[in-house]
Amino acid sequence: MAATSDPLRPASDRVALRLPVPPSVNALHRHGRGTPRRSPAYAAWIKTAGWALVAQRPGRIHGPYDLTLHMPACSRADLGNLEKAVSDLLQRHGVIGNDRDAEAIHLRWHREHAETEVIVVPFTGAPARARAEG
Repeated sequence: MAATSDPLRPASDRVALRLPVPPSVNALHRHGRGTPRRSPAYAAWIKTAGWALVAQRPGRIHGPYDLTLHMPACSRADLGNLEKAVSDLLQRHGVIGNDRDAEAIHLRWHREHAETEVIVVPFTGAPARARAEG
């Protein structure tokens, strides 16, 4: 699998992916003995979704970006709780440099299939907040 911030991933003006439905942000970590740990469901999703991402050979979006997620309507999770795992996966595989660079995140339900559709494009306006270098 690709390393974090993969320099070999080619620059792209649009990345479109289909991934398994992520776990809700409420189910990403287990808290025990003072240290949060990845839940088994999240660890399994990272592995499965990571291989699905690699198989699609996406490019890389440099700098600020817009993220659109279309989630299957059959999911029982709250729509707003499904973005974090996807953003972290995109960063981990070098599709985006840092999930802090999101300028807009759009979430919608769909009824076409049982996968998450992910679309990442460069942000075209002036960034709303200053970026920390490094």
